[in-house]
Amino acid sequence: MRPRARPALTSLLSLLALGSVAGAQLVPGPPVAPIPVDATPPPSGLVRLQTPAGALVGRSDGQVSFWQGVPYAQPPTGDARWKAPRPALPWKGDRSALTAGPPCPQKGAGSFGLVGSEDCLSLNVAAPSAALGAGAAALPVMVWIHGGAFTSGSGSQYDPRLLAREQNVVVVTLNYRLGALGFLATDGLAGESRALNYGLQDQQEALRWVKTNIRAFGGDPGNVTLFGESAGSMSICAHLTSPPAAGLFHKAIMQSGSCAAPGTTIPQADARRTGAAFAQEVGCRGGDPACLRKVPLARLISTPIPGRGELRFLPLTPAHGDVLLPSEPAAAFREGKAPRLPALLGTNRDEGTLFVGPLGDRGGDLPLLTHWALAGVLAGWNAPRVLAAYPTAQGVGVASARLITDAMFACPARTLARQLAAVTPTYMYEFRDPDAPTDLLPTGSAPRYGAFHASELISVFGTPLTYFASPTHFTPAQGALARQMRSYWANFARTGNPNGPGLPTWAPVTPTQDRVLALEPGRVQELGTFAQDHRCDLWP
Repeated sequence: MRPRARPALTSLLSLLALGSVAGAQLVPGPPVAPIPVDATPPPSGLVRLQTPAGALVGRSDGQVSFWQGVPYAQPPTGDARWKAPRPALPWKGDRSALTAGPPCPQKGAGSFGLVGSEDCLSLNVAAPSAALGAGAAALPVMVWIHGGAFTSGSGSQYDPRLLAREQNVVVVTLNYRLGALGFLATDGLAGESRALNYGLQDQQEALRWVKTNIRAFGGDPGNVTLFGESAGSMSICAHLTSPPAAGLFHKAIMQSGSCAAPGTTIPQADARRTGAAFAQEVGCRGGDPACLRKVPLARLISTPIPGRGELRFLPLTPAHGDVLLPSEPAAAFREGKAPRLPALLGTNRDEGTLFVGPLGDRGGDLPLLTHWALAGVLAGWNAPRVLAAYPTAQGVGVASARLITDAMFACPARTLARQLAAVTPTYMYEFRDPDAPTDLLPTGSAPRYGAFHASELISVFGTPLTYFASPTHFTPAQGALARQMRSYWANFARTGNPNGPGLPTWAPVTPTQDRVLALEPGRVQELGTFAQDHRCDLWP
């Protein structure tokens, strides 16, 4: 029998995304408030755009135009809680799109108990201004799904304008329902609808909006690439096996999140047991949907998910076994049932340092017992061999970080890449910047972060992530690598092949051969030791 996870270990495993780093215990806080965004129009003024849904007024600096807070679905409030998203209603007259919509409800940081609003199903679009002119060729579309452990984050945390301008693509970022509002499952809710996984349903509704409206922004609805990180990447992995998603996107970029990793989806039966326990905690014995819809928002967000004392990689995850996700994605890929959509995926060399950093013992190193428990949880009966392979001579946190990197990120990504390569062109990378910029302070359990989880994001977008990292700290070599990465990503979005003029050659993976491109400042080349570096002989 596998050991129960200790509290520190459970926290470690539930921090599977950037948005969770700033998480805190919920305490009484101010009224709902959106994540602050810059709402100051640029000097060059505004831009009006007619879309099938109605007229939007956004901002333009002459090179890139930007529309924020555009509704893609009606508010999932009141009786619409835990129901499929309904397409946004068209409007008359001009609609302001100068500020981002509120994030979906989530725990706040510091003294703030709750941020967001249930009326949160909106998206943001950045497009090269030249794409809006008459006769302009339709551009590739890149749709970003944010991370945050399925419990936090928002599309507006990411500024897509530089990527759109520099790479001549249309970029969309979106919000989707999180936590219990997005991923609760109960017998009562299942009795109302054959499809649960409301957060994934929201993402698919946003893609339907893109298919209908993106041509007005200069985008090509027949050339849509999904890209995302952590929980966003896991979402994309799920959409690859979701029947309702067929035809809504044409390529996939998955960063640091593979559904071949354990715990990224769970069976419906398990999800409903958790949902029943949660419903009882909020006063709705039996999981009655009518009762759940009357529960105050703050109570839904503040109530812990039952079972977090057990091994739970994420507090709530997508559940397979409904119409949206009929089977476990990992099983579908093992059986060769992946769709023939080009894929680009990868991980960061030091993913685990972000998770062990906050968990040191009173500012010191990670307790040795936590490292042992982590090995037991992830390796089961093979734990003694794993502990021998991850010695703690350089520090317990260092060893635990390596274990997390290999077991939960690197090796599952390698497995998925080989499975996809059997049916479709697949490209794999490892981000290896040993000194990736960060605003995070070193700790006893993470004396250096290296290429930590989410550290590639400021390269992909070329813009800062508040309180986390900023490209203003790039060295010339790091800045050059960031531009190369954006070129690879955009080339892939254009053609399904990341290669292009001036870029080191990136060979596709084969079912039997690792072809991993090492992305390191001043050194972009094929890496021949990925499996050995990450002890993939120990991990599936």
